[in-house]
Amino acid sequence: MAQELGKAYIERSPDGPGHLSEVFGKSFAMFAAEPTLTAADVAHISSPVLVVSGDDDLVSLSHTVALYEALPEGQLAVVPGASHALPLEQPDAVNALILKFLGTAGPPQTMFPIRRARPANA
Repeated sequence: MAQELGKAYIERSPDGPGHLSEVFGKSFAMFAAEPTLTAADVAHISSPVLVVSGDDDLVSLSHTVALYEALPEGQLAVVPGASHALPLEQPDAVNALILKFLGTAGPPQTMFPIRRARPANA
């Protein structure tokens, strides 16, 4: 996985291949200390949010769902057959989800009870 990410970074980075070790170093330091987001943290976000996860993600599904449920304007997409590298593994699926999310005005209108948090003014 590191080789694939490194190759993709080197192909796209304006900083050149020598910068890859710095990126990996900062990434591993971040992985050791984060994420620290809690449901209470994200409950204050009033903008629409699309939470996207792979069904085999590094982040537990229960944590992902808890964050989604705390978001007043949240939507959740769990993509089957995908890991935390979902954008690399299934770029077309990710693009389709994001474009649909960005192209929809207002909160989703579902037919049955919703699991996401209700906006404070509801």
